[in-house]
Amino acid sequence: MEDKISREGGRVERFARAELSREENREFVRRLLAGEPRRSSPSHLHRSGLDGRDAGARYDEAFRRTERRLVEAHERVQRERQLAAVQWATLEGHPPARRLIMVRNDERLHHWGLFDLLLEKSRETAEADAAAAAVLAELALAVAERLDADLYGEERVADFRTAALAVLGDARRRAGDFAGSRLAFSQARMNLELGTGDLLEEAGLLGGLVKLLCDLGEYGKAAQSLERASALYRRMGDAPLEAVQVPRQEKKKAGEEPAKDRRGLAG
Repeated sequence: MEDKISREGGRVERFARAELSREENREFVRRLLAGEPRRSSPSHLHRSGLDGRDAGARYDEAFRRTERRLVEAHERVQRERQLAAVQWATLEGHPPARRLIMVRNDERLHHWGLFDLLLEKSRETAEADAAAAAVLAELALAVAERLDADLYGEERVADFRTAALAVLGDARRRAGDFAGSRLAFSQARMNLELGTGDLLEEAGLLGGLVKLLCDLGEYGKAAQSLERASALYRRMGDAPLEAVQVPRQEKKKAGEEPAKDRRGLAG
């Protein structure tokens, strides 16, 4: 019984600190909605005596701690987002090179709120100005590389780096920098291995990679990545990648990819 409570308490703590993967979070929430974990029923407590009452007390304390942590986490997120808006208003007035220096050297800028704001601005800018989107993604990556692992968790910070690199890779692809894009996606995959195993992060990364591979004419690899990404989305219960398609006429060329892509990179 004590081992079970200890395991459950550990899972509760990890949930409160946002250290569970997306799939684990969903399973945990489903169990909470279904009433598990729950403290023992009165009849069970009566049968178990003091052991049962101690178990119920430990469950109650675990959920009180979780509630406090969730409230604290929510408040921290709100504070960081508000702070990020103020900080961006200051950063925005500086040239891109100066912004990067400020982000790298000012510890006050090393928080999730600014990372999230920069990443979202990069995504919003990508279609209209890919070069500007790449600059914003580089800023987001600089923040992610300096986040406090003790505060956010090492695996979650790796997820943040993965997201920033994937957005950077897509922005560079849009700007025609295929070599830089491939490098960013390669680094994103390495960071993915260090993260929480979040299926959404992997699916998003693969979706961007599919577009790059199509642009490079590597349709066989693109089809494989698209199949994997679609499987991940189905596993999560989300819609597949409808906007990403490998041209049908090119799928037949899967085994006929050129040795080099349009930028002279090894195939």
